[in-house]
Amino acid sequence: MMKLKDKKIELLRADYTKDAEGFSAETLVPIAPPVWAYFRHLSGKEIYAAMTVQAVEEVQFVINWRRDITTRHVVRYGEVLYDITRVDTFEGYRGNLSLYARRR
Repeated sequence: MMKLKDKKIELLRADYTKDAEGFSAETLVPIAPPVWAYFRHLSGKEIYAAMTVQAVEEVQFVINWRRDITTRHVVRYGEVLYDITRVDTFEGYRGNLSLYARRR
């Protein structure tokens, strides 16, 4: 089954600098022009910790093959940022790349 890549996403690299007070500040820098991706939600897990409920949004993006994406990169889809948790090369074939990510 072919997955329709009809969503635009940005692939970002996190650069860290120190501010005037010596604290680390993150700046997200695009590593390429926006790319087309297939997007879907994977789950809506809830974690109970310290009497609070926190929803964990996990998603999958499928993009055309790239060799430069790692779990250190971030995806921006719309106004939402996702940390990449796993990069799946699908048995080494170089057609698609699946990016599993968690909402920040």
